[in-house]
Amino acid sequence: MVLVDLSTGGLVADPDEPATVLEPAADHDALASAAGGNAGPIAILFPSFADGRGFSLARILRDRLGFTGEIRAVGSLIPDQSQFLLRSGFDTAEIADPDAAETWKKTLTIIGRSYQPSARNPLPLRWNASATAAAELDQALAATDDLVERIRLIAERIEGRIAFSTSVGLEDQVILQAIAKSGVVKAGADIDVFTLDTGRLFPEVLETIELSELRYRTRIRLVAPDAREVEELVSRDGVYGFRQSVENRKSCCEIRKVRPLNRALQGAQGWITGLRREQSQARADVPLAEWDAERGLIKINPIADWPDKRLNDYIDANNVVINPLHAQGFVSIGCAPCTRAIEPGEDPRAGRWWWESEDKKECGLHVAESERSVAPVAHREKAA
Repeated sequence: MVLVDLSTGGLVADPDEPATVLEPAADHDALASAAGGNAGPIAILFPSFADGRGFSLARILRDRLGFTGEIRAVGSLIPDQSQFLLRSGFDTAEIADPDAAETWKKTLTIIGRSYQPSARNPLPLRWNASATAAAELDQALAATDDLVERIRLIAERIEGRIAFSTSVGLEDQVILQAIAKSGVVKAGADIDVFTLDTGRLFPEVLETIELSELRYRTRIRLVAPDAREVEELVSRDGVYGFRQSVENRKSCCEIRKVRPLNRALQGAQGWITGLRREQSQARADVPLAEWDAERGLIKINPIADWPDKRLNDYIDANNVVINPLHAQGFVSIGCAPCTRAIEPGEDPRAGRWWWESEDKKECGLHVAESERSVAPVAHREKAA
């Protein structure tokens, strides 16, 4: 038997024995006696994971009887119950199989937000702790100028899966090379490298992925959009309907990129990106690490502070595999219909959605949901 702390997902060392064990059929008098007679742990028995009476007992102890001590769930429990236990007022859960502890921890940490908040819900406290951890990581990354060392710090500080979304651009290729060089994956770090296969990638992008996999001995997953959503989008707007309006274009990015990204990030504790401050005015204040409350993870931009010269020098010095499109004037590479080469001196983002205004041209991957303002496909009329 081991005891899981539901506020952190960690194990409780040397737990106290319960002062009272309540059956699921306990009446109000039994609850009042338990709440008033001691400040020690009150254990509530779950004879079956399908028996939900224990949740109600915990709520009564907290809300009606004002019990502030430890409430412990014992009996037949499964990891899927962890969030409901937490929201109902439980502090700990006793699990029979010590090998299941890691599953409980992952279940507790992958939920990014609470849809059933309560006065005792410790999720905001955990968010605050995560935000603090992100700020501390930001400072640690700023303290070293060595990219490989930064990768090692990321692997050391973040437990669980770290997602690396790559567009196979210059920045992402530099980070991929540094990950391979750092040896963190061989040492056990769980870094999941993937790219968003929108269905409209340049052939050169796919060729660069293959070369990168061979050079760096790293599998790069292709994450595709939902086929039915794409079909509905094209049926409504047309094959090139994204050029008709900014709203149409953002809907296309939402379906082909943002939603697949969000699905790929589920369950990750960290997210590595190739954002740099010099890429655009909108990214001028990008930190090295920050807490992404919307997705419930730490977002890391390990070369955010690199100027263009530093990036190019690193590529040359380390013979980094790069997309051949860069030699043809393509700086920021997205989907083929939405990307063009730029002239010397043009803004790097000028080659993306060039038919739109220059202000804040973003696909939505690095924009908060509240700022994307994209209506669901099913709720919009097909353009006349």
